[in-house]
Amino acid sequence: MQLSPRQIEILSLIANGHRDKEIAKLLGMSVRTVDSHLQRLYDRYGVRSRAAIVAKWLLEGGIPVGVPVRQ
Repeated sequence: MQLSPRQIEILSLIANGHRDKEIAKLLGMSVRTVDSHLQRLYDRYGVRSRAAIVAKWLLEGGIPVGVPVRQ
């Protein structure tokens, strides 16, 4: 499945244990925007939990990347 760079950033941060509020701050977006991205990813992967989406992504060959911290 082809993901956008932003989706990969968000999945990488989730895989590293960050919560929505932390992700929003790190990426300079609102918590609602993070939640919107996450909901679209849930639908795309057919899952309903953070653990399931990370597991499916990693099994598919997804590789968490270092995400630049924006302040």
